[in-house]
Amino acid sequence: MQLFYSESILNHQLLDNNESFHCISVLRKKINDIINVTDGKGNLYECKIENIIDKKIKLKIINTKNSSLKKKIKLAVSFPKNRNRIEWMLEKLTEIGVHEIYPIICTNSERNKVNANRCEKILISSMKQSLNLFKPILNKILTFNEFINSIKCEEKYIAHCNDNFKRKLIERSKKNEICILIGPEGDFTNEEIKLSEEMNFKSVSLSNNRLRTETAAIISCNNIL
Repeated sequence: MQLFYSESILNHQLLDNNESFHCISVLRKKINDIINVTDGKGNLYECKIENIIDKKIKLKIINTKNSSLKKKIKLAVSFPKNRNRIEWMLEKLTEIGVHEIYPIICTNSERNKVNANRCEKILISSMKQSLNLFKPILNKILTFNEFINSIKCEEKYIAHCNDNFKRKLIERSKKNEICILIGPEGDFTNEEIKLSEEMNFKSVSLSNNRLRTETAAIISCNNIL
């Protein structure tokens, strides 16, 4: 199955210029052909190509299927410095089915800016490639303190390597809404861990080995689902 993306398909029933170009010029789809479109929110629309207007494909929805996430994972992560590692991480988190991604700035963070437009393109591309009907929500970048003071979740974890704090191995959760904090490769500071625990985050371990940020993000989400 080939999957296309239109965030506002119910309102406009159009594919944007990029999706339309790929559909017509690359895949050679024609008027009256049937294609599958998602809005990235769990909905799959079977559509007929009705027309092409100003290089945009006009669609007619002929069937709709809905799905929902069994668990909503909210991942807060200090993005690594290397762009390729960020993009790989975003691809895999989309394939796994993470619900929300929060870039955060910690004391030891290597990056304090995020190219949101580029990240969105990676999320959309990975969603389509993996035939996932959910595009992770990419939230604005927050400081560590801003995040832990604002997030609301049934269950909250902070993964770190600090032996000064009691930790347990992360395991599959029965809760429907879970938040996970993943720090930079310099790890969270003692103060950050202490503050998070005061906000009811549970300290967890992911491995006996020290993991890269993107590896830790993927393993933690996969182990909880």
